[in-house]
Amino acid sequence: MSTKRTLLAFLVVALFATTGCTGRKVTRIPEDSITDLSGRWNDEDSRLVSEEMIADCLGQPWKMNHWEKTGQKPVVIVGLIKNSTAEHIPVKIFISDIERYFINSGQVTVVASAEERDEIRDERAEQNT
Repeated sequence: MSTKRTLLAFLVVALFATTGCTGRKVTRIPEDSITDLSGRWNDEDSRLVSEEMIADCLGQPWKMNHWEKTGQKPVVIVGLIKNSTAEHIPVKIFISDIERYFINSGQVTVVASAEERDEIRDERAEQNT
């Protein structure tokens, strides 16, 4: 009789073990989809915001107004961007994204920022001495 009880106890434990593990559901996602696991700012966030800003900026009438006045593409300097949040956002990557999208649009000419131009001037001055 103890063998039957042992067998019955084993079957009950096995039943609970197998039914307890069926609560999980696995969902496959496409490999080209973007999954944000941390919730923190990342390169994809920077790219998306940059694209939105550039689309808005290039969709405004200032560009056409400049073209009509001068007959040339506008010249743009991407200035400094200040992070006013508590989260760390790498603004240099953000600025690079914006410059790249401006250049790739072919609608404006991008020149170096004032800080970069000062560095170039300093280098030329050093080379001349």
